Amino acid sequence: MVSDIARTKAIIFDLDDTLYDCSGTLVVRGRRRVAKTMAKLIGCSEEEAFQLQNEVEEKNGTKCNVYEHIVAMYDLHPSYCKKLLDEYIFIEISDISLFPGVTDTLIQLKRQEYKLFLVTSGERQVQKHKIDMLGLGNNYFDKILIVERNGGKKKRDYFEDIMQHCQLKSEEIICVGDKIDDEIAAGKMLGMITVMYEHGRHYKSFLQKREFQIKPDYTIKNITDILKLLNKEESDVK
Repeated sequence: MVSDIARTKAIIFDLDDTLYDCSGTLVVRGRRRVAKTMAKLIGCSEEEAFQLQNEVEEKNGTKCNVYEHIVAMYDLHPSYCKKLLDEYIFIEISDISLFPGVTDTLIQLKRQEYKLFLVTSGERQVQKHKIDMLGLGNNYFDKILIVERNGGKKKRDYFEDIMQHCQLKSEEIICVGDKIDDEIAAGKMLGMITVMYEHGRHYKSFLQKREFQIKPDYTIKNITDILKLLNKEESDVK
């Protein structure tokens, strides 16, 4: 049973594909860059190498390490797993912008005295650069937390830290994100209200296998729907 949304005191936001389009910008850019190296390694065109990355992820899921699979498929030296992954991750962070309505929504939520948190996963320096480029470090959030890719803590651990340090109950928190097997799963396990943003490759993967997965409490098409959800207005929230 979904908790009474009127009790909400805090909102946790994911970053990639929740507040800006990561799948259509940095993911494509990273894979295009890797395709240049991969084409030479396996003897194909750059376009074929680009499509191969997409196909491997589609077959094995968004949590798989695409490059481990490709290295194994073509019997490449194991060192290429890290080399290709690093090429994909450490790209130029530019030409990214927030989804429409994000800034205004955050400002309105702050005015309504909700506690706001940004919890994102990845390489610390890369995620911090994204946050700076998007202008999200300007006091919109009470706290920004980066879950390091190879660290020992998971998003659920950070969610529990937020609850403990801010004296919040799980049913007083809304968790917003695009990944059913990451922040949405963590929020559900802790008893938070979960809201899935309908965008990007993780959401596409969810649609393909939704009968086998947990379900978010709500889904939204625009970040502004958070305000409508909280104010019980008519919206695209389901």
